[in-house]
Amino acid sequence: MANAYPDLWPWAMEWVDEIAKLYQLNALRLQAPADSSLRAGRQNELQQAVDEMAQRRERELAQPQPLLAQPAAQVLRSMAAHWSGLTVFVEHAHVPMDNNVAERDARLAVVGRKNFYGSGSQWSGQLAATMYSLLMTARLWGLNVRTWLGAYLQACGDNANCAPADLDAFLPWAMDEQRLAAMRAGVDVGAPARHARVMNTTRDRGATGHRAQGIDSS
Repeated sequence: MANAYPDLWPWAMEWVDEIAKLYQLNALRLQAPADSSLRAGRQNELQQAVDEMAQRRERELAQPQPLLAQPAAQVLRSMAAHWSGLTVFVEHAHVPMDNNVAERDARLAVVGRKNFYGSGSQWSGQLAATMYSLLMTARLWGLNVRTWLGAYLQACGDNANCAPADLDAFLPWAMDEQRLAAMRAGVDVGAPARHARVMNTTRDRGATGHRAQGIDSS
């Protein structure tokens, strides 16, 4: 707004400073141990700052129109209309003040869509949405996505190209600590059946080679 309406720059910067103050107070609150007196004190400071911001908003909206430019009034009316959603973080400390993380994560899908020109059919769009959901869940859990996806696809191949019967081995919240650590480290965690087949094949080839050498020597 300040760039579009230079006359409102001082007013806009004052509000930016007020919002920055809320971010600072919220950060201090989150640093304090839960259920501590320090946490309670910082909670009160944050609540007071939010209340003062609401009071300032109402005071400015009550001013005659010539004193408050129309673009500024629109911003304040929008703030009032969305106030309950904007201040959820005050009572629920686990809720972030903004959705910047979600916005950044959404860029992956947007950039991908731009690169491959979107989905050409409904089923491919649904597949893309499913894969984005799965891969972002794996990322949130800190898994090596390539390792996780490779292990799952291998398990499907070992199960006659069907989903494995036991999905717990691929659900981060159901994995045991050892498998979860391996998935995060990018260690090969392929299905045991595949490793058994590889070992058996290697052993059989070795036995065949030894038999052939025995025949030649005789």
